[in-house]
Amino acid sequence: SESVPAGQSYLLIQEQVNWKAGQEIVLVTTAIHDSRAVHENEVLTISSIEQTPVPGVGAAIHFTAPAAHAHIANNGYQAEVGLLTRNIKVQGSASDSEPTDPDTGSCTGQWHHGTNFAPCPWKYKTGFGGHIMVHSGGRGYVEGVELHRMGQTNVLGRYPFHFHVLGNNCADCYFKGNSIHQSYYRCISIHGTHGTKVSENVAYDVSGYCYYLEDGVEEDNEISFNLAAHIHPVSNVIANGNGGQTINPFSQSKDLILPADVTASGFYLTNLHNDIFGNAASGGWSGFAMPNLQSPIGVHRDVNMRPGNRLTKILDGNTAHSTGWWWGHAGAFYNGGTLYYSNADATLLEYNAGRDHNRHRSPCLVDKCVTNNDCSGWCSAGEQAWFQLTNSKVFLTASPGLNSWTGRMEVSYFEAHDVALGLEALESGFGIDNFLVECRSGEEWVMPGNMHDVTANGFFWYDTGQEHIITNAKFKNCGARNNDNVYDSSPTRGCDTNSGNGCKSGSSVWSFLTHSDQFTPEIMQATASITYENCGRRFRLYDYANDPISTVSGRNQNWLDTDGSATGLNEPTIIGSGLADAGRWWHVDDDVIEDPEGPLKFIKVNDGPSRGLGHIRLLFNEELRNTVGGSSCKNGPRQDANGNPLCPAVGRIRHIGSLFDSSNDPTGGLPITANSEVAGLAGGFGWVLQLDDGPPKDLKIDQVEVDSTTPLMLVIPYPQGTSFTITAHGAYCTPSSTHSCTEQFALVDSVAHVRHSQGNTYYFDTTTNLLYVRIIQFPQTFTGDDVYSSTAMWHLWDLDTPNTKSWDPSLYALDRYSFNGITLPKFSYGNYLQIVADCVESSVSGHCAVTPTYVEPEVCPAGYIQVSYDKCCTSAASIDCYDMTAPPRKSPTASPTFGSNSNLVLNPGFENANNGLENWYANSGTAEINTAEKHSGDRSVLCKDRTATWMGVQQSMTGRLQANTRYTVSCWAKLKNSGSATLKLSLRIEDDNGPHWRNVSGNINNNSWTKVEGEIFVDVTGTLTNVYMYAEGPATGVEYWVDDFSAVLVP
Repeated sequence: SESVPAGQSYLLIQEQVNWKAGQEIVLVTTAIHDSRAVHENEVLTISSIEQTPVPGVGAAIHFTAPAAHAHIANNGYQAEVGLLTRNIKVQGSASDSEPTDPDTGSCTGQWHHGTNFAPCPWKYKTGFGGHIMVHSGGRGYVEGVELHRMGQTNVLGRYPFHFHVLGNNCADCYFKGNSIHQSYYRCISIHGTHGTKVSENVAYDVSGYCYYLEDGVEEDNEISFNLAAHIHPVSNVIANGNGGQTINPFSQSKDLILPADVTASGFYLTNLHNDIFGNAASGGWSGFAMPNLQSPIGVHRDVNMRPGNRLTKILDGNTAHSTGWWWGHAGAFYNGGTLYYSNADATLLEYNAGRDHNRHRSPCLVDKCVTNNDCSGWCSAGEQAWFQLTNSKVFLTASPGLNSWTGRMEVSYFEAHDVALGLEALESGFGIDNFLVECRSGEEWVMPGNMHDVTANGFFWYDTGQEHIITNAKFKNCGARNNDNVYDSSPTRGCDTNSGNGCKSGSSVWSFLTHSDQFTPEIMQATASITYENCGRRFRLYDYANDPISTVSGRNQNWLDTDGSATGLNEPTIIGSGLADAGRWWHVDDDVIEDPEGPLKFIKVNDGPSRGLGHIRLLFNEELRNTVGGSSCKNGPRQDANGNPLCPAVGRIRHIGSLFDSSNDPTGGLPITANSEVAGLAGGFGWVLQLDDGPPKDLKIDQVEVDSTTPLMLVIPYPQGTSFTITAHGAYCTPSSTHSCTEQFALVDSVAHVRHSQGNTYYFDTTTNLLYVRIIQFPQTFTGDDVYSSTAMWHLWDLDTPNTKSWDPSLYALDRYSFNGITLPKFSYGNYLQIVADCVESSVSGHCAVTPTYVEPEVCPAGYIQVSYDKCCTSAASIDCYDMTAPPRKSPTASPTFGSNSNLVLNPGFENANNGLENWYANSGTAEINTAEKHSGDRSVLCKDRTATWMGVQQSMTGRLQANTRYTVSCWAKLKNSGSATLKLSLRIEDDNGPHWRNVSGNINNNSWTKVEGEIFVDVTGTLTNVYMYAEGPATGVEYWVDDFSAVLVP
């Protein structure tokens, strides 16, 4: 095939056809805009046909008159041509079918790309053509029929062709090889019918949705190789939004019997559990509309199902073009809009064409409508599914190629040519693979208005609550051409502002949405295998408010460029914000590369020992936090009427060390505001938090996202003498022997101990008055599991740690999104870490009265200087750097040496309030908590039901006791039903030779508590695989209490 220029009287097509002279064809537009008022579709009459005029060409079709407009065919896309004439013709009357209320063409009020015109609403309401319905158990087999002047506007059931409520009784029925043109209400409706086939039909000049799944219950149908072209809104009422994401809902009326028709498109797919492939859509509000129905409508309104969550069967090989004009978010493929009943008795439909924050779709492997009789039931991480869209193409669209407001989706082999934006998605869990965006192909754009008002953007990263992964993507001729372009110097790179196929001057390949202080990014986006061809501006922090005051979202922007292909560095790279008032938060060393156009910072992952990203939310003032989105930190304005910032800093957070002190970073670091979310580089020496009102007395930390291989240390100055209670809390948790709900952190004696611990320790440096806590991501509903022991035990979780809750179908303990070899963490709601500081309260409630003078700690050993947030070297230019041993990748594992005074026993006195036996279990017999007898605190353990001398209470010490190392071990014990006995405190050591035992012993009695203490050398041959501590010794049947266990490294 090749393009048809205006004035040419023939076209070449790819395949031979059996068409004849005198028949009519439609040559579909390749203009950007298509509406009744302005379009370039042409109905032409065949004068003759040449089969295979030259090798490689199927046929040459000659017309009786030349084409009035150009129609494009190039390597990326081609105009469609469809045969309208059929031997059998069914048509409405020529005298009284036509609408008597046409559009006057004088309406305005909708600005698009420099033009101000709109369809005049409430026109074209009176079309009254013929209709064909198969119903009441009938069967329909229709092929080779031409339907002309058919359908009756706004009359339910009066469509050109209608499979009406046939259930499964028409599974071999079909409607194929037909044409429909000049339809006043739809094309083909599949209504309450399953298993039918609608294929190879040509539809042109249609009011309302064309190929139409009516009530949302229709499944297992085939809709294939159909054409829908020149689609119009019913009653000429069209959904139009301003610059935002919402559109005022439309209500059902006699002149708009289906309010969703305000977004009339070629294909109306209310249920994706059908085979939909090989179709083409041109014109309409969008090409393929996938509205979200929370329940069926019409005669099926009481059916217990949720159409919006039904899984895709096949959605493959479809194309759309010349659409999306009426709204900047109306993608050629539009996964958006919600249709629902607005009144209690389900009689009045309402349609929200834009983003609906109250109704979401959640594809799920488990049908909650059936299993729970609750269609709104929660779909857990292990049950989640993804809509699949494959091998699809869009072109000539002044809006996104695809827009998805809701519903997890994975898109593969998607092409977008000559578009404003390749794709936009606002959903947690969205994967894109084999993605081609050619923002400008070089073809002249035909549209009303200014071509250079249309962007040439590749992809937009959204600002909060997302996980997007893009792999194997190519961007071509995207981004504005300007003098600041640094990646490509070609004179044809990107696009300029010419009037033929130019673009908006701010266009970029990648854009970050950064206008908000309310909605801010977590660790949300990652890429691999990105390529560019002839692109202009690559990166842009897009703040549509264009306010000189930066935002929380702007300062927190981040991106994992897993292979460096997006940045061009070709090694793993972290991208961070380059905004000046983020200070040195992202500019962590002199090797950071700056992108001035973004502005962005590129941080090479391999330049440090364990670099990664971390995200936390700091909750220290609930009253202040509750102002976010109200009186402070808004999703829009930055200043009040007097010019005061609405989201001012109430503190700062920065990287620890002299490299980031006030002499090197006068800003003081990243501002902390009422919206106290922080995203930044993990794996360094630590983040120092300083609040203007003083140290927080009660600090909660939630929404944690961080990998266990990249330690995130939080450091806070506190007054001298402050003591702390630090506890991790699971959400929605019920304690059991295998899962605990809280974990109380233990005080240890060094920063190194905290950094390399399992994340349940803290250290308070009395020299600098700095508190050190390691922040780890732990599961939502528990703080200890049985992955590494038979009872609940806290440990380092990573993104691959399995879930061990039998009732929870989730595969992993931590929430995550994985796609094509890349995994992003997802924070959980409800669980949190709490730091309670025992200090004198300030006059400012919730803060300590004394703010200590900050003393910068020395993060480097003698002979080294700090050269980065995570690195010490002998000089700034030296490669002789201190090896800061990386933390364990799995847990528990061998750890670096702890401080010599640290008790390595977990829950040593059985004082955990929710589960006194947390980390402990009976190796046999019974171990039960006892509050009547205790050496200290409130509890001890009674060992009873013993049928052998070795039976007692036991704890796994694996990962805390090291091979060929000496420890002082001890416990306190007292007999219950015997006068005296020998108690042993034993270690079972397992190595390459199998298990062996070492112990210390002492005499105990029933009158007083006795300490059993001594040294044990953990002698190991080969590899230490497991080590256990337990109490044993008294004769069979003897019961005894134990308390206050200890295991301390011998210096």
